[in-house]
Amino acid sequence: MASSFELTEDRADGALVLRASGKFDRGAGEAVAAHMDAHEGTCVLNMADVEYISSTGVAFLAKLSAGQGLRIADPADCVRNILSLAGVERILSIFASDEEAKQG
Repeated sequence: MASSFELTEDRADGALVLRASGKFDRGAGEAVAAHMDAHEGTCVLNMADVEYISSTGVAFLAKLSAGQGLRIADPADCVRNILSLAGVERILSIFASDEEAKQG
């Protein structure tokens, strides 16, 4: 079973970099959205330490990417596989690293 969700933030070069770990579900998506609402500019979500993503987590990523320009960095293999299976990987902004995501 995946651990509970944790989110940390860092601000560098005008960008908000969020690092998620554990289980990414509706509550996690809402937490990311709240951080994004409080920040103007580039927002990056590093998902390297995510162990599980639910269907509502996928929906939040799609919504935040399309509506607010969320950039996803270094997704864990389980995340990348689910995004691919769900057919949304091609519509998201996915980058290999935080630095690449900040540069767009």
